[in-house]
Amino acid sequence: MAGSRRTEVGLVGALIHRLEVQPDLTIGLDGTRATVADLADRACTLAAALAESVAPGDRVGVMARNGRVALLTWWATVLCGGYVVPFNTNNRGAVLAHQLADSEPALVVAETEFAEVVRAALAEVGSAVPMVVAGTAGAENLGGSLDFDDLLDHGGRLDLRPEVDPYGISHLVYTAGTTGPSKACMVSHGYLANFARQMWQNLQRAPDDRLWTPMPIFHLAAITHTLGSLQIGSPITLATRFSVSNFWPQVLAADASMAALMGSMLVLVANAPVPAGDDAVRGRLRVVSGSPVTPELARTWQHRFGVDRVGSGTYGMTEAALLTMTPPGQYRAGAAGKVTDSFDLRIVDEHDNPLPVGQVGEIVCRPTSPATMFNGYWRRPEETLATLRGLWFHCGDYGRFDEDGYLYFVDRGKDYLRRGGENISSYEIERVIAGHPQVAEVAVHAVRSALAEDEVKATVVLRSGADSTERELSEWIAPRVPRYAIPRFIELREELPRNAVGRVLKHQLRADGITASTWSADRA
Repeated sequence: MAGSRRTEVGLVGALIHRLEVQPDLTIGLDGTRATVADLADRACTLAAALAESVAPGDRVGVMARNGRVALLTWWATVLCGGYVVPFNTNNRGAVLAHQLADSEPALVVAETEFAEVVRAALAEVGSAVPMVVAGTAGAENLGGSLDFDDLLDHGGRLDLRPEVDPYGISHLVYTAGTTGPSKACMVSHGYLANFARQMWQNLQRAPDDRLWTPMPIFHLAAITHTLGSLQIGSPITLATRFSVSNFWPQVLAADASMAALMGSMLVLVANAPVPAGDDAVRGRLRVVSGSPVTPELARTWQHRFGVDRVGSGTYGMTEAALLTMTPPGQYRAGAAGKVTDSFDLRIVDEHDNPLPVGQVGEIVCRPTSPATMFNGYWRRPEETLATLRGLWFHCGDYGRFDEDGYLYFVDRGKDYLRRGGENISSYEIERVIAGHPQVAEVAVHAVRSALAEDEVKATVVLRSGADSTERELSEWIAPRVPRYAIPRFIELREELPRNAVGRVLKHQLRADGITASTWSADRA
């Protein structure tokens, strides 16, 4: 994919340029629209306040939905040289406690609805990190916390400084741990700038396009879509939440020509009625991105809503941004596009030997330009080196190329799941369930979903003499894991299937799927 790289246009550079040529560019937040000039001014004020507690290289945790709190904290943290650590708003308990202990933030910013969850997790790890609370309740109901709006009235100002190192860290983004606790990818300013370029080039987004997305800003997709808006001067609306019934009203209110969604959202909207009728929305959206997208799903969107392009047509990951993209006018449903100009890509066997076209093997990659890949795993140099065997990053996924150079994703090589657009660490959820006093063993694994992603199933072996039911286990698990990771299915067994060395055969459990003995939360 040809196109000028824009690693020099990271957040600060993009802000400075946009303020010079288009200060009235708007970003939709919290149901209203704000100009880049106004947002940048508030971010500079917040940065001056944060700089009193945050030194360059310090981490700033943030737990907030899409809106001014998340966006201004991101911009302000970068301006004062800190690393943004966005926490998934569904996280709680042991998962959140691990990420807080691992990142050691100097400060945590949280909206009121998440303040007690963060405070409980900090107490669990014995941390006395200062908190900034934002929301209608403010900090007065949370003793010892600072008020977000008070910081915006700080009175100081930290000016925009363009000299940002492309390799300098912008974010620590936690990925689902597959063989251990979740780990943070060190994401640089250059990485984000290049990723943003990839996103708008892949979708052929132009300055006069208006993008609407409910993708959460604690994920890289929303971050890079927003940065892309600054790079090319295209308006964006960040919806606070996703709702099937409100999808079209919100898209119409934003006058959007493009929508960026997650795979399951596309299925839900495609099968839902439109309040004003299909004719009221036909042709309003030119592009709807998301993955995975089957040819049938793409046809539904095209025929019902008049959308030209459905699906992202990409393959990527937190460690390596977009490895493949779809050339303009050459989208193929089911394919993941062609290798980008930012990476070399190979399909290899178990000994890292390249495989010919058509054969399935592990996907490995390496960057072709500086500061376009993650800097490594935070405080995990051994794991970083292990993934870079032979100086190629091993993605852990399996795929194949066709004769035209299109990549086809075949399967995940790691035991992680994806549900509702969220990657789930089976290890972390198993560790929580294993804490139940009547559980002897547990395996968390995927089963097939009608929404084109995974559903979560827990196969459990109880201790001798235990009498817990599946419903009781579900009610015990629910408050202890992220909402998206609560098992929809639970099955009690006498034992788990294992290989000769005692490793649980999750592939067999996945193949078993929903059996006659499986309890379903839906039926319950």
